[in-house]
Amino acid sequence: GGKGTLIGYVHRSEDKSSTDWSFSIEIGTATRTKFTATIGGIPAGIISDRYVCLQPAGDANAEQCKWLKYEALPLRERHVAHRWQAGIGNCPGCNERGIENFLLKLDPRQWLDGLNSTTEAVTCALEIALIIVSILATVLICTKCIIPLVRCTISLSKPPNK
Repeated sequence: GGKGTLIGYVHRSEDKSSTDWSFSIEIGTATRTKFTATIGGIPAGIISDRYVCLQPAGDANAEQCKWLKYEALPLRERHVAHRWQAGIGNCPGCNERGIENFLLKLDPRQWLDGLNSTTEAVTCALEIALIIVSILATVLICTKCIIPLVRCTISLSKPPNK
């Protein structure tokens, strides 16, 4: 069995005179007696069986070599369920920004337009609650911590009046 990282060399022949490609495989921290690895990125020039040597990282004396059958499999195609349709839509004024649009957004009745489900309404209510809590926490921190600390610092920096 083994664990850790294996370094691999792909040779044309058993004399190891030329290395076509080298790679590394991480086996992991658990000891394994068998494992399967898929190695991608094989150079296009490799089209037949090769002599492959594996050695543990840092131990060249433990190298083991074997002839391995070359087997090329095409990559699986990805099928998209729904294709994107490109086209020009009819939406005049969709991306316009101006004073009218800004004033329209100030109307509280417009704030809740577009909430089509209970989930969206609950999410909106939660976001509003978080904003209110954040504002209250900021005011509390300023009035109870920062402002008194600044006043204390200013009063300590002034010399006492006699």
